[in-house]
Amino acid sequence: LGLLKLRLGLFEFGSAVLKELRRRAKASHISDDGQMTAGLAPFVRQVIAVDSSTDMLDAAGHRLEGARNVDLRQGELESLPIAEGELNVAMLSLVLHYSPSPGRALAQVAPVLRPGGRVLVVDMLPHERQEYQQQMGHVWLGFSEKQIGKFLTDAGFSDVRMRLLPADPDAKGPALFAAAATRA
Repeated sequence: LGLLKLRLGLFEFGSAVLKELRRRAKASHISDDGQMTAGLAPFVRQVIAVDSSTDMLDAAGHRLEGARNVDLRQGELESLPIAEGELNVAMLSLVLHYSPSPGRALAQVAPVLRPGGRVLVVDMLPHERQEYQQQMGHVWLGFSEKQIGKFLTDAGFSDVRMRLLPADPDAKGPALFAAAATRA
């Protein structure tokens, strides 16, 4: 239920992005077990979901069985299996903190977007939960607004905006943010 509340908050924040998705009709979601992709799929012509884990792709495949507008692809964030200019919108949801080089990862996202395409990044704010590195493989313990802004602008994005997402009082994890930017 806490995750559902968080996702509703994200979609309220991302209403402009969803309008853009509807208008432009092709999106990508990077890293997913199918839940977010299932939420996006009814609003767009096509969703390309990318994950490096075959287990996650299998879970997504089961969840999305029968969804004709979803393309599941195995790949790495730093080397996306998406052609240059193939996307209108890219969404990175709770994945950037796994990357050893978030700036390089975002630089890989920029070329797969058409000029004027948008990226939406949802991730954790800075926190002190070092056990996440050992238990879950997190490389980064969250990102500050300054860090994300620099990563995005250095990767070729403009019009960077960031917003803290409302925390669910029952949530046990770190606070989250959503950052949106446009490919220059």
